Amino acid sequence: MNIGVTLLCIGRKGTTYFKRRPQYKVENNFEIGQTPTIKEAQAIADEIFADFVSLEVDKVEMVYTKFVSLISSEPVIQTLLPLSPEGEVCDIDGNCVDAKEDEIFKLTTRSGKLTVESEKVSTETGELDAGLIFEQDPVQIVDALLPLYLNASLLRSLQEALASELSARMNAMSNASDNAGELKKTLNRLYNRKRQAKITTELSEICAGAASV
Repeated sequence: MNIGVTLLCIGRKGTTYFKRRPQYKVENNFEIGQTPTIKEAQAIADEIFADFVSLEVDKVEMVYTKFVSLISSEPVIQTLLPLSPEGEVCDIDGNCVDAKEDEIFKLTTRSGKLTVESEKVSTETGELDAGLIFEQDPVQIVDALLPLYLNASLLRSLQEALASELSARMNAMSNASDNAGELKKTLNRLYNRKRQAKITTELSEICAGAASV
């Protein structure tokens, strides 16, 4: 299938990766800091919304790293536009879940160590009352809420990606510290063996010299 794709990159890594590959079209890139803000998410959401309503694109998919726990994260693909009643969040293998099933993360302790627990919450929506009267046209209401939805979705994805990066760095530093500790123990054993062997050799030489007198 010949599908045209336009990329909008957030951060240096993605921008650098795709700029080295001219077969991909990078429309724009955004630099954000270590603390994503609503203002930064709004700037990204505005550009996405403008491209969608001007029919420059007919579908918007967001690829980001979903935070699972302090030791786990996974890349996911979320369809932002067009909206659907069920929503669509898929992993890289194409397995999709209902976007209405949300997650709540709680920072707690277990056995004296920090840990993150997640709880899945499903929000059920019933049918609208036939007698419900909107003061404005439903289309206008959706148009007003859509930028807020995009802003919230983008801000959450930025925060989850940042949390995933920080947890990966923390695990890398923890593994490096553990490896350094093991290396220290190994070097201490080797040093003690060399030292003991040298002492034994010197004692043997002294005893052999005393016996020859």
